[in-house]
Amino acid sequence: MLNLRNHRVLLSVAGALVVAGAGSGIAWSEAERTREPADVLLDAVEHSESSMRGYIDEVSDRLDEIEATADGEQQEELATALMTDVPGLAEQARSATLDAKDDAKAVPLKDGGKLDAARDAYVAHIDAWVAEYDQTIVAPAGVVEIDPRVNNTFDEAVAAFDEAVLDADRERRMEQLLAD
Repeated sequence: MLNLRNHRVLLSVAGALVVAGAGSGIAWSEAERTREPADVLLDAVEHSESSMRGYIDEVSDRLDEIEATADGEQQEELATALMTDVPGLAEQARSATLDAKDDAKAVPLKDGGKLDAARDAYVAHIDAWVAEYDQTIVAPAGVVEIDPRVNNTFDEAVAAFDEAVLDADRERRMEQLLAD
């Protein structure tokens, strides 16, 4: 298991790279489904990454607050509050991540194509996170540990998206996201 506290920056950077490589936009409506499939897929990836990062940031910020508190009694109160809140936080992130998974799977792509392979790899990453959320909902104290499978599936998704050839407009989109 990886320690979330030590890998928060790595996860944030890695998430930003996937989002940057993926495009922008959080959710997509029925009307947006007429857009290019790659754009819609990349929007779903960003939605998922945003949910995952939000969860990581919330938990990490609260752990930082606990560590910064000098009073032992107050630390215990903050830790108890975090453990009480973690299942709800994980459930919210899980729900948003599953919505993004449904969005990604709904994008019509050519079977066997590079973008289809990237989607499949990213869906596997979502599945790894969902398993992580499920475990955290049941055992909140495990919130500081992330199964290495999550990072492995992320690396595979990044590699698959690197293989997918994006046109110049999508490349510009990626550059704009990196500049922000």
